[in-house]
Amino acid sequence: MKLLILVCTAIPNSKQRETIRKTWGSIAIANNNTGYVRLAFLVGSTDNATLQQQLKREYLEHSDIIQQNFVDSYQNLTLKSVMLLKWVSEFCPNVQFVLKTDDDMYVNVPNLVYSLSRFPIKSNVIYGVLFKKAKPDRNPRAKWYVPKNQFDGNVFPDYLSGTGYVMSRDVVPKLLEASSTLPFLVMEDVFITGLCASEYHIKRYNIRGFAYWRRPPTGCAFKDAITGHHVTVKDMIKIWKELQKRPLICRPPKKKG
Repeated sequence: MKLLILVCTAIPNSKQRETIRKTWGSIAIANNNTGYVRLAFLVGSTDNATLQQQLKREYLEHSDIIQQNFVDSYQNLTLKSVMLLKWVSEFCPNVQFVLKTDDDMYVNVPNLVYSLSRFPIKSNVIYGVLFKKAKPDRNPRAKWYVPKNQFDGNVFPDYLSGTGYVMSRDVVPKLLEASSTLPFLVMEDVFITGLCASEYHIKRYNIRGFAYWRRPPTGCAFKDAITGHHVTVKDMIKIWKELQKRPLICRPPKKKG
């Protein structure tokens, strides 16, 4: 199993990156020589010279920063994912799977690797939290407003939550090609895993263990999970420490009523 984990992050979020390296990402770093899991962080550009210098020092220390030439903003998340696809296409021909995730996610790497080894379909596929029959928001004041010139359908194609999805390596150039021909959509997950994936009939599956919601910040909540969202730096450390306990004793949930 050769897995590449790419974490989309903002340049100022050095604390989040350092915490990932010391917690769930340390498994990838520890296994760096065996090559079965690699970890890197993807950022855009900045006009702030101080931030850029700090990022350069961070790169020189860890060699795990990928910087691309686009303005790093929330509205450019789709562009960041397209850059991710381009980078993987150019520099990572031998990986089997690529996990795209964010810096406020906790990833249980051993559970992810185990699940990938057992998935029956290992090509032309994307796994994660699957959304079906979602409708575009036509309200111009809405955060995720979708004008008809970007998408004129009434229902989005099936897509996976952008908080964390894993792609087989062979879909990367397909998604990249499709991204250059379709109207740009601010909703990164809909664009990449929905519209672009549909162009090449890429299979998409919901996998138990992935989550776009916040789990309780405990080792027990993540013991059998793969991902969890909205994880603070403090909680990331707490979850990691609890997962290292042997044995990790978890009480069954209380029955209601």
